[in-house]
Amino acid sequence: MIENMAALEKRIYRSYWEDGLLDLFAAIGVLIVGVSWAFDFPVGGVLAPALLIPIWRPVRDKLIEPRLGRVEFGDSREHRSRALLRTSVYAGAGLLVLVVVAYLGRDGVGTLAVADLVAALPALLLAVMAVLASVLVASPRFVIYAGVLVLAGIAGALQGLEPGRILLEAGAFIFCVAVVLLARFLRANPVQEAVRR
Repeated sequence: MIENMAALEKRIYRSYWEDGLLDLFAAIGVLIVGVSWAFDFPVGGVLAPALLIPIWRPVRDKLIEPRLGRVEFGDSREHRSRALLRTSVYAGAGLLVLVVVAYLGRDGVGTLAVADLVAALPALLLAVMAVLASVLVASPRFVIYAGVLVLAGIAGALQGLEPGRILLEAGAFIFCVAVVLLARFLRANPVQEAVRR
């Protein structure tokens, strides 16, 4: 019985993130980071979570929960999620500092090929964050986004693109996927009658 409940909670937890809203927020975050790099203000990338995290819950409450209702998970699941989220934030902050330092010091790198690949570092950082998000929300879709970021980062860097352009292109792809997922979810899940009243 307990095993069945754990399996059921795992399935519900995974489906909780299938509406595409988290994907949309992730894409907007990548685009904000891309714009900040494009305007030579890479530290501005930290604004993305500062801007997006506070509006996540109100948007979800308004857009998703009238269609599916509110779900509350067990204490152990919530504890694991909070711990992984904290780890992700600390890892992301540390990696961001390393990326900015590496990017600013790229002229001192010995070989041209290695110096060119430094432009891929912001995309690679966000790929790591996407993998952590995949673990956090139990969705393999974010591993695909990580792959897109890695490919865009390496291919863009080898073509001589700046980090901002690389992130904008990868973010645009993720944004398109997110819009399709969210539109499909909204079409398949109308607002429940009881909520309308």
